[in-house]
Amino acid sequence: MKYLVVVSFLAFLTTNINAQSGQRSVLSKDQLDYYLIQSFIARDSTKRIPLNHVGLQGQQKNKGFLVTSVLEGYPAHAAGINRGDIIETVNGEPFHPINSFNPERDASGKFSPNLRENTLSLTRAGVNQNISIAAVYENLFDSYRSATSNSVLEFSAGNKIIGYIRFWGLSRGSNEIINYQMLVKDLGHTDGIIFDFRDSFGFLGPEHLDLVFPNQNNSNALQNISNFTDSSRSIFLKSQIKPYRKPIALLLNEGTRGGAELFAYQLDKLERVVSVGESTKGMIGRFNFEGAADDSDITYASDEALLIDGQSLESLGVKPERIIFYPYENTTRGDPQFEAAINILLGII
Repeated sequence: MKYLVVVSFLAFLTTNINAQSGQRSVLSKDQLDYYLIQSFIARDSTKRIPLNHVGLQGQQKNKGFLVTSVLEGYPAHAAGINRGDIIETVNGEPFHPINSFNPERDASGKFSPNLRENTLSLTRAGVNQNISIAAVYENLFDSYRSATSNSVLEFSAGNKIIGYIRFWGLSRGSNEIINYQMLVKDLGHTDGIIFDFRDSFGFLGPEHLDLVFPNQNNSNALQNISNFTDSSRSIFLKSQIKPYRKPIALLLNEGTRGGAELFAYQLDKLERVVSVGESTKGMIGRFNFEGAADDSDITYASDEALLIDGQSLESLGVKPERIIFYPYENTTRGDPQFEAAINILLGII
């Protein structure tokens, strides 16, 4: 097994680090991504900004808002909105992922709860349809945590039992580590598990690796990746939960970012793990608040100087072993990456 080795050249790259690393970009508050990142890097849970949302991710296109993923158990999922749908309007106005569901703010400037029914117009495979939908009022950290729990599946494939978890967000918080451990524990009897990291973000802690790398010092392996890891071992349930030693399939795509990339990179070193999908984002730099407040602007600084096993993942990402393309615009039924993961697991179980 090859261990994760991080080499920092800060000592002798002082003159080059601005050229190679630290290129900054600013997240706008009219982007859904701002509220996702804000909720993950807020200094404490009370600082996470709640907003009205329906539980989806997407990209703005000329024809409208392209849905790239839908959170399990949230209004968009319940209403039948699918990946690949193009949302055009809400209540007759052009759709905006923030403004459409957050028309009002209170005296302090925070979003006010808005749980009314909305008429959402979308196009699916060239066919227009209207959907009635009401938002939830919640910060995205809590939404991603709930969606991860809601995503868990267990199903039969041939004569085998396959488990599935979609890790929408990874967190090193104590409660989230316990939740992660219990999710894996509950699927411990399966013959194989699919870890879905597509469109995932978050922070990696050694506890995430403990359940699949039980004989490795995961604190030392990750100690230098401070932005996406935490070397503190606040939760220790290893004695209560058996490590998962069976085959695992990883699902990756261009929306896999940060700690999810590092987790996938480390897992993929095991012979019993196979990665499937498309190359990840290559976004392992640092997010920071520009001001003292947790609602100030957020900047992202890239970090090409951070080397992992002698190579930089920044902008390059993690390349899966089995490349299977699944464009966001694809509206055909079925998920070719998910289906491939099942077939691969059946071949190695």
